[in-house]
Amino acid sequence: MILATSPVGRAPARHRGRDTVEWLVECGFFQQRPQDLVDPSVMAAPQPLLAPGGRSMSLQALARAGVTLAGRLVAAHGERVAFDDSAPANLAAGDAFAARIRAMLDQVIRQAGLHAPPVEPDDADTPVELDPPMALDLGTVPVGSVVWCTGYTGDFSWLPPALLNPDGRPKHHDGAAPLPGVWYVGLRWLTHRASGNFLGLPSDAAATADAVVTPPHGSHPAHPGHNTAVTAPRPASTGHPHHP
Repeated sequence: MILATSPVGRAPARHRGRDTVEWLVECGFFQQRPQDLVDPSVMAAPQPLLAPGGRSMSLQALARAGVTLAGRLVAAHGERVAFDDSAPANLAAGDAFAARIRAMLDQVIRQAGLHAPPVEPDDADTPVELDPPMALDLGTVPVGSVVWCTGYTGDFSWLPPALLNPDGRPKHHDGAAPLPGVWYVGLRWLTHRASGNFLGLPSDAAATADAVVTPPHGSHPAHPGHNTAVTAPRPASTGHPHHP
C-alpha cells in the first residue's frame, strides 16, 4: 500500500493510563468556543486523527505495518503520478500535534492535583525509516485500486449571498442565521469544537430546537408552516490540507 500524506495532527491513543479521548472530554478540550481560541485559524484545520480503544493512528504505525509513505500527490499524467517531498514534514506535523496534546493534558493533571501513572511510550519515540517515492508508474507497480481521500466541506452556494461570509461559509450567531427563521446544525465550530461530531451535535441540536419553538418577544412560535428552515451542510470535495 502506498499512502500520500498531508500535515494532519494526531493524538496518542492513550495517555497516562487512560484513553486520550476521555482525557480530552474531561478537560474541556471539545467545549472550546471560537471566541476562546488564541489562533482562529484552528477552525479551518482538519480534524486530528483520534483512535479510541487503544489503537494508534500515527503514520509511524502505518509504516511499520508495511505502508509506503509518500508526500502529497501533486500531479497525474496517464498512468504516472508524482508526489512532493513533504512526507517527513507531514510525519513531524502529526508528532508535534501529539506532543501539544500530551503537554496540555499534563498541565491539566498537575493543576487538578490528579494522580496518574507515567506517560506511555509514543509512536514518535521509535523513528521509522522513510523512503518516499517521488513518482510512480501505475502501469508497472502492482496497484489494484486507487482511493481518493480529498476531504470535504459544506456547499452553501445555494444560499443567498447575503447569508454567506466572504469565504463562502454561512453567517450565524450560535447557529442562528441573520435571516429570521433560519438556523444551522452540524457545522464545524457552530458553537464549540465538538459541534461537527457526535460529541457536540446533540447539545447543538437541542439548543436549535428550543430556538425554533421558543418565539422572540412579541412574536409567534416558529414552525415549518411559518417558513422555518434548519439546514446542515451538503458535502463538497476539497483538496486543501491545513496545518492543525
